[in-house]
Amino acid sequence: MTELLTVEGLGVRFAGLTALDDVSFRLSEGQVRAVIGPNGAGKTTLFNAISGYVRPTSGRVLLRGQDVAGDSPHAIAGHGIRRTFQNGGLFPALTVLENVLTGLTTETPGSFLDLLLGRRRALEAERAAIAKARALLELMSMGHMADARAGSLSGGQQRIVEIIRTVASEPPVLLLDEPAVGLSPVARAQMMEIIARLTGEKGVAVLLIEHAVELVMASADRILVMAAGKRIAEGTPDEIRADRAVLEAYLGHA
Repeated sequence: MTELLTVEGLGVRFAGLTALDDVSFRLSEGQVRAVIGPNGAGKTTLFNAISGYVRPTSGRVLLRGQDVAGDSPHAIAGHGIRRTFQNGGLFPALTVLENVLTGLTTETPGSFLDLLLGRRRALEAERAAIAKARALLELMSMGHMADARAGSLSGGQQRIVEIIRTVASEPPVLLLDEPAVGLSPVARAQMMEIIARLTGEKGVAVLLIEHAVELVMASADRILVMAAGKRIAEGTPDEIRADRAVLEAYLGHA
């Protein structure tokens, strides 16, 4: 498989406090890698350092061999690393469909003036983006909510819409920060179906933070275990299950 994301010796320090210490891993095309660990382990700091919301103090973040560490979040997203957030980030005054369309802006060529003047290429691209957005909403059983204001949705529904918006552009690398929070078992299954399609059919590489251990074990190819900003274990789900220290510290049993 083609290696898409390489993290080498990544470190983050805040005023003498080490939040992330020499973390390294590789993520290949079509692979799902989960990151688990207790609160304060450094999982979100890792995501922030990869996606540009925190500047690393050491190490490299390579996307297809290009070092993007320290670039702005906008630039990193433009390179092809997209992410979700624990607390969401929808535009509450926009409809569900409009929110998903904001994730497809790069697929709509031309300017606002082109659309205003009815130029054919821009209008065709806009129609294609709307059709794609509606198809994704239908796939996640959210088609009936397309015209509802995002601010009127429940927390779980907003989470689904945020995930749909993030995956809409089919980025090569997708970072999902606790995507199952607030979701019903049915919605979790639908979300994992989309992830499986993206990895299996499109070759998207997924980095996943998730506390729902059963979901991690069912979906991840490899698991990175963190504590106090450091990597303490890494392996396949079977290898992590067999690691006594991991079982005691993170899965609640030995």
